[in-house]
Amino acid sequence: MPTIGCSLLGLCNVFEDKETTMKKFNFVRAIGALFAFSFLVAACGDDDGAAVREIGSNGSESVSASASSSGSSSSSASASSSAPSEAPESGVVGDFGSDNGYEYASDVSSHRLVVDDICEINELLGADTIDFGAVKAIYVDGKNSVKSDGSVRTIGGFAAADGKKHQNDDYYGAAGSLNSFVSSALDGTGMFEGETDSVRKQGVQKGIQNQTMIAWTVHELNSALGKATDGNLEGAVHNWDEGWAFYHGASGSCGPYGTGNKRGGNYGTLGEDGETALANELILNAMIAGRDAIIAGDIAGATEAANSVLRAVTIVYSQATMRYATKVEGDIAKGDLAKARVHQAEGLSFWRVLEPSIGAVGPAGAGTIATINSAYDLSNEPGSGATSDEVRTALYPIWGMLEISKEDIGELQ
Repeated sequence: MPTIGCSLLGLCNVFEDKETTMKKFNFVRAIGALFAFSFLVAACGDDDGAAVREIGSNGSESVSASASSSGSSSSSASASSSAPSEAPESGVVGDFGSDNGYEYASDVSSHRLVVDDICEINELLGADTIDFGAVKAIYVDGKNSVKSDGSVRTIGGFAAADGKKHQNDDYYGAAGSLNSFVSSALDGTGMFEGETDSVRKQGVQKGIQNQTMIAWTVHELNSALGKATDGNLEGAVHNWDEGWAFYHGASGSCGPYGTGNKRGGNYGTLGEDGETALANELILNAMIAGRDAIIAGDIAGATEAANSVLRAVTIVYSQATMRYATKVEGDIAKGDLAKARVHQAEGLSFWRVLEPSIGAVGPAGAGTIATINSAYDLSNEPGSGATSDEVRTALYPIWGMLEISKEDIGELQ
């Protein structure tokens, strides 16, 4: 199985044998660890980063609460139990229910319901005439994730991250960058000014399901590692549990987990059941291993598990980034420029999951970013930037850093 090895200064030969690749690009693997770690630490902060509203309020008064999730709508299932309103002592795996094979070691019974907000948003976005006001109400005020004190977690709060520092804001140079992207799509302003409802829909849906929720899933893993390093294993495993609650949660098909399964289907990288993406299997196994490592006080093991999660996330969103460049080209070939614009916006929204992390590696990622942005920047006409082949090739150095093979990525079906 050849591994894609790449020079940071140029393109890679995807047909090199693994031994040659490993010798030639050993330094790239070292930088790969830095890349994965930068994905983590830049998420930054403690566990309660999201604004919440009191039930019955208009959302204008908020207090601090917790993290997030995201995704497309299709595939997978879930299960779990309700737990006491008072957060009990953590660390007893299975006492707090489970979702799709991950047994919680702490009470995340309300956190895992955030993805139900996304399910309702997806339903609204699927209407023939989209009521962006109704979508915004759920985004800003929240609905399903009610805390024991009566306040409600809101996805808009996750995205705004008031008072918190994370990689997206550092990269885009402004606080609340996730919220700015989603809000501009909701309101038809900024980069979405003058765009059709179908184009705006992509910014809203993927901005919520993927950009925001992946950012806050990573935030929880980072918080878990930080607390574990400080010796707070109970707090650490709670953050780690929140990571799965926000990646999969009560309705996996509406979180990033659902996106992973869709892309696995697109690229022929599903597991034996024919439904679950291999990347999602990797993430689930890594989340379980990381949970157990934290409980055992094994910080190195938890860090390795977190990096495995991020490697698999890179696989999923590389697939998404490439797929929509291909779809844009197909639309243009058919003369359907309106659909090409929709797919350009969709590709942009998926690409922005990875862009800040690639930016964090500095000059090594600059070529990748410039190439892919030329394809997806909405200030450019569809098809005027990089081709689908150029988009795929631009990702090779990043795969090389993380030892992602072409078999891991698969072939677009």
